[in-house]
Amino acid sequence: MQESFEIDNVLLKYIREEQLTPEETAMLAAWESRDPARKELLAQMRNGREWALQNLSKVQHIDKDGSWERVEAMIRADGHWNDTPASLVVPIGTTPGIPAHRSGARPWLVAAAVVLTLGAASWWLMAHRPAPAVAPVAASAVASDIRPGGNRATLTLADGRKINLDSSSNGVLAAQQNMTVSKLAAGQLAYKGSSIEKPGPLAFNTLSTPKAGQFALTLADGTRVWLNNASTLRYPVAFTGSDRAVDLYGEAYFEVARDPAHPFHVIVHRVTNPTTAAPDHPSTIEVLGTAFNVMAYSDEPDEQATLLSGSIRFTDATHNALLRPGQQSVLDDKGEVHVSSHVNIQDVIAWKNGFFHFDNSSLEKTMRQLGRWYDVDIRYEGQATSQAFLGHGRIQRDLPLSAILHGLENDHVHFTLQGRSLIVNQQ
Repeated sequence: MQESFEIDNVLLKYIREEQLTPEETAMLAAWESRDPARKELLAQMRNGREWALQNLSKVQHIDKDGSWERVEAMIRADGHWNDTPASLVVPIGTTPGIPAHRSGARPWLVAAAVVLTLGAASWWLMAHRPAPAVAPVAASAVASDIRPGGNRATLTLADGRKINLDSSSNGVLAAQQNMTVSKLAAGQLAYKGSSIEKPGPLAFNTLSTPKAGQFALTLADGTRVWLNNASTLRYPVAFTGSDRAVDLYGEAYFEVARDPAHPFHVIVHRVTNPTTAAPDHPSTIEVLGTAFNVMAYSDEPDEQATLLSGSIRFTDATHNALLRPGQQSVLDDKGEVHVSSHVNIQDVIAWKNGFFHFDNSSLEKTMRQLGRWYDVDIRYEGQATSQAFLGHGRIQRDLPLSAILHGLENDHVHFTLQGRSLIVNQQ
């Protein structure tokens, strides 16, 4: 049994009856759910010091292969458990690690010992005690939980054929205009081939993700795109003209291949469905070579373009704004454009790196994110107050919905899950 050392301090704080953050509460709930003996074990360690000390001694004697001594030696060694800083670019489909930081030899040793003790003691409890009967309520709760989203998308080819990327095998999916499109591992598409010698009419492909879906692709020019849930990207199979243009509905993160002779344009739409004739007043983002995020969901009050590196120009029918790294253009529901500086980049691209980031997030914004990622309908009950909720913290997106809700719940906001409906009760 091997656990991430990120849980160390959370368990130690819990046993000491210290206040946990929403992120820590969600992490603890997920950790408990992986082993039915852990919840009972935590309660006994928290409520009985003598019991904990007695079983800690037993656990040390259980160790037959010297793993206790090896881990202790590692803890005492100089250096960090994980020195690699969190990258801003993490492929969709991977689970990013959270760096563990040392805060002094003695507290770290105690925290690590707690984890090792809990892991081994769970084994000891299961080996020496009869398995407790599973209560019907607990079984019902597990059955009604909702798993997180994943790598799900549909690819529509130029001839109208649709390919379900959830079930298709890795490898070449189709050949179009001297280009091949292949499905790679970890939820990614790639276009490769040679340019067309005699440019003709552009042939377009469309990549669409459902709610609870995400996918990534590399376009023919080498540009990399990460597509968030409930989003659509329409793009040429090969770029043959004087510029490169794609259409976006929803949210995506771009790393544009630099080519000053052929500017890159993202035409941003906010209609609910790209196939409908709903009124659409798209805006345009012009790029030379850079990394940026665009969020333009129809159910969000604002359209946002956030620049990480390079430069982009945001334009619509009446506005024009040049962005520098760390800035964000916001097109509000009144049609006004604002440019914000010193934006929290980690908050904006947290989805791409496998996290929710709820710093200073309103209840409604938080619920919209959960609704799209877990594909649930949100219903509000009770009387909302301005002080009812203020989300904060970073939580992994690969947790079941119940763990997320457990971390977000407070005295003023409670959640009830009924099928695929999430009821938000405000007090």
